[in-house]
Amino acid sequence: MKTILILALFSVSLYGADITATNTAGEITTKVFERTAKDGKPEMRVVTVYRGNARILMTVSVPDKYGKLATASRSYFLGRDFVMSESDEDADGLFENITLFRPSTDEVEMFTRRPDGSVKPASAEKLAAFRQQMAATAKLVAEPFQKMMSETNMTDEELCRSVEEARRKLQTLVKDKKTEEK
Repeated sequence: MKTILILALFSVSLYGADITATNTAGEITTKVFERTAKDGKPEMRVVTVYRGNARILMTVSVPDKYGKLATASRSYFLGRDFVMSESDEDADGLFENITLFRPSTDEVEMFTRRPDGSVKPASAEKLAAFRQQMAATAKLVAEPFQKMMSETNMTDEELCRSVEEARRKLQTLVKDKKTEEK
């Protein structure tokens, strides 16, 4: 689940990164991107909130075990920088992980939220595993995202194809990793 959320974050962070300059007064606006399967069922919904032209919040929802969309992660932005994320790893409605990022560096810190709402620093092992997973995911999806970034006039359809390519690569990686663990 965490790997898919990371890919979703990477993929949608580029989608709608800048909206037109007409909203410069600081009003709150919302942009929704939804990906559906061939059968019409939603696979992912991303709701991005802007203050003026600045993205400030992005919520990613994916199907839960019953097939209904459930919020899986929230990402927070300051200026153009991604600074914090919280994620629900087991689809129980509790955001178990809180991750802080220092912009323009690879510095990251992670916390775990307990069911009673208290927060504690994540273990060194969990933080190291997260960093390793981020590096592997970034390497895996670098090519499709470089393509997206270099093609500024990419249509939504082309963007979706590129995201789908990265998603297929990631699914293969996750499947291979599960096979290795058995």
